[in-house]
Amino acid sequence: MTTNRPPAAQHYLLVQVDGTLTSHRDTFQVMRDKIDGGEGETGLEDIPNCYPVTAYHYVPFGNPEQQRMNKVANGIFWELSKPDPDSATPEPFEPYEQPEPHDPKDRVIKMRGPVVFCARFDSLSFTHADTIRAAHERTLERLRSKGWI
Repeated sequence: MTTNRPPAAQHYLLVQVDGTLTSHRDTFQVMRDKIDGGEGETGLEDIPNCYPVTAYHYVPFGNPEQQRMNKVANGIFWELSKPDPDSATPEPFEPYEQPEPHDPKDRVIKMRGPVVFCARFDSLSFTHADTIRAAHERTLERLRSKGWI
């Protein structure tokens, strides 16, 4: 039996290029429309140590520089992908359970235009939203102290 249910709305946070962070609850299509800038493709960047949170962004075809760099969203990604010094490490590791190394250059990302932070398959939890908001505040403070925004 099939049902014609409307698409489910999900909670996400939107970071504009000017650094503003807003909370939204929309369907995936509406969320995509808020970051889409015409012909191009969207990208999902998984954030280490923050599963299932992902950064959802738009990459225009041809000239990606047509959109401004989103320094704040990139900074949030940097903050959230830091290794957690307090995390417990289970022992012993099986070969397939080895933790991934967190190389600083793997944490550098260059997203342009508006960026959505959302959960991969569901709404963003309140805990994850609070974590992203805290990373947003730290990022703004760091970028302002360096004179980058």
